[in-house]
Amino acid sequence: MAVYGSLQDGPPGTGSSFTLHNYVRAFNHPILYKSIVNSLIFALGAGTLAFTIGCLLAWVTERTNAPLKGVIYTAVFIQVMTPGILESISWVLLLSPQIGLINVYAKSLFNLSEAPFNVYSMTGMIWAFGVSSYTVPFLLMAAAFRSMDPSLEEAAFVAGSGNLQTVRRITLRLMLPSMLAAWLMLFIRGIETFEVPAILGLPAGVILLATEVYLMTREVPTDFNLAATFSMVYLVVALAGLYIYFRATRYAERFAVITGKAFRPRLMNLGPWRFPVGGACLALLTLVAFLPLMVIVYTSFLPFYAPPSTKMFNLMSLDNYRQLTQHGGVYKAFQNNLLVGTASASLAVFFTAVIAWIVHRTPVRGRKLLDVLTFSPIAFPGVVFGLALMWLYLTIPVPVYGTLWILLIAYVSKYMPVSMRACSAAVMQVNKELEEASNASGASWWATFRRILVPLILPGMFVGWAYILSLTFKVLSLPVLLAHAGTEVVPVLIFDLYEGGQYTVLNALGVGVIIVVTAISLTARAISRRYGLEQFE
Repeated sequence: MAVYGSLQDGPPGTGSSFTLHNYVRAFNHPILYKSIVNSLIFALGAGTLAFTIGCLLAWVTERTNAPLKGVIYTAVFIQVMTPGILESISWVLLLSPQIGLINVYAKSLFNLSEAPFNVYSMTGMIWAFGVSSYTVPFLLMAAAFRSMDPSLEEAAFVAGSGNLQTVRRITLRLMLPSMLAAWLMLFIRGIETFEVPAILGLPAGVILLATEVYLMTREVPTDFNLAATFSMVYLVVALAGLYIYFRATRYAERFAVITGKAFRPRLMNLGPWRFPVGGACLALLTLVAFLPLMVIVYTSFLPFYAPPSTKMFNLMSLDNYRQLTQHGGVYKAFQNNLLVGTASASLAVFFTAVIAWIVHRTPVRGRKLLDVLTFSPIAFPGVVFGLALMWLYLTIPVPVYGTLWILLIAYVSKYMPVSMRACSAAVMQVNKELEEASNASGASWWATFRRILVPLILPGMFVGWAYILSLTFKVLSLPVLLAHAGTEVVPVLIFDLYEGGQYTVLNALGVGVIIVVTAISLTARAISRRYGLEQFE
């Protein structure tokens, strides 16, 4: 529908005709090239920063004898649980030139006339997204380092190589495919993200493709046709990154790091650097993980935002939390989120369980195409996906736009690749003989699926279900164009509170969201460990 909208000369729901003029307008629009360049600079810079932090922490955690490894995993868990919009807002509270705590203390300590840091800039955006996204390369690289065959490294040590030379010439070369995959995944996430560009980029006039598409549907007069055309350019950039990712990981088996024996790597002895390295990791994580969480919690107890002092600590109270309980919009947003999130997670898991069974258990023609189509939404940025659905349901005579139904359709469609991964892995773990025995006894395919396969893959289905539900509480890019008065979900409400300058209330709401997401994730983690499904965590 975004393609259709880019080729029409009128807004959705009106009589319009075919035209290519929107592409002429787009490619003559100076903001198009500027937003493309800004998007690439942002994705490259933030991806490289996150990749560097994540890889270093993963190496220290899995391959060295440095202390405080539990602290590193705790920091990673905290950041995974924190919605991206809250992390962006926390950096406003820390690095804003006017109210940022770090700037306030730096100006006072060094007697500066101007704030040394400005989060409302490209540099600030790269920093905020980079330090909140290092969990992706950390988790990917930690698994790779943990499974690495130590024989080549041990041979290097026997030959007289030192720690640094062995890491440079052996470890890094073996890890190259995993490292490239992690970096490209970060690049794609940087291209697709909306929260950081919206919170930090718009006030500074730093326009990315995501925010430009959003503005064209919000500013008066709206221009849905040009927004759809920009979405096509946006989609091409995202698909190019995804194509490079798949090409880069196509022959990863050439760099296999697990062999049939001695696959547990030995820890590298850092000697006298053991505690300095652990201390450096603790300092880094305090800055990028613990400090943002602390400022969120601290602000949630204040009547107004101000740097910590004896006066502010005396003013701390639970008034913001009481205000949330009396705020009808908060109750409605949580109700909508739970309703739509639960329903979309359930439908996505059910559909993908059936699709996974068809793909892996039947000889049906076209099953590979079905598999590809199920995974295809992962290529669409959330803003583009939302715009396409908005255009579709403003065009066809189905009263879905402006209701919770369009959010349900959006979440199910967008997050089916997530549940497909969990369900496919679970189905492939079940031996075909169980289903064959059921079929031989006269059971129909539906009875076999319902009574044999589903109970066996249910733990994996639940992990996928829980992950999708948590995403509906965290991701803003998908519902930002689809939610309206009465259908807001929690991320949209947080964004609205931010635009209204209600920092204290939104942080109290953010603490509640973190608690809810943490509870969902811990439940899924417990079930995955109980049934040996750690690969879904």
